[in-house]
Amino acid sequence: MLFFYIKEDFSANYFSLYNADIDLECLGFSVLQRNTRHSIEAFLDLVNLSNDPDYLTVMEHCNNRNNQYDPKYNSILHGSCNIPKKYKIATQMYNESIPIDLLTISSKTNKYTHPNVFISILNYNDYDKKLDILRNLLNANLYTLTAAYKLMLKIFNNNMTPVLTCPTCPFPSPYLKNCEQCFINEEARCQNLIKNALITYTNPFQNPYYQ
Repeated sequence: MLFFYIKEDFSANYFSLYNADIDLECLGFSVLQRNTRHSIEAFLDLVNLSNDPDYLTVMEHCNNRNNQYDPKYNSILHGSCNIPKKYKIATQMYNESIPIDLLTISSKTNKYTHPNVFISILNYNDYDKKLDILRNLLNANLYTLTAAYKLMLKIFNNNMTPVLTCPTCPFPSPYLKNCEQCFINEEARCQNLIKNALITYTNPFQNPYYQ
């Protein structure tokens, strides 16, 4: 279920951008902000749960404060639970390597989890700010999706990428299929798009837009 939450957040963010009017964007991509925070927390829960089934007690505690979590987590949780503490469990208790940027982005997205009327409003021509926000959010979404998928393969499929039957498969023969390489190529393509294809146009003779 945690993995499907991450997939759902990724898809929702994609479709929210598909017809987005960047000129009119003034809230800092609030839909992406909310979904990204949700995806990051789901990812941390997935990582921690994959390391120890007893982590489920932490999730139950977050859902219902009356449920007590396993005492082994007392040193980190101290009675409360949030994303920084879940990150600390993953990186300190389980020695998982997770980019600190994920924690930084989750902190910035906190202000969007409630109908906050005090957030900073972006101006019509704040394209560099919009570009920076969008790039960070997209990187976080791509990381949580691909890392969660790899984790699911590790847990359920012996770290092997399943052989798929995609109608647009680039390999000419079923015997030559390499779904793992296809996944690696697609991930690299998305990273390249985020890094190089989000372009801000500030030419006064053009309407600024993202391509």
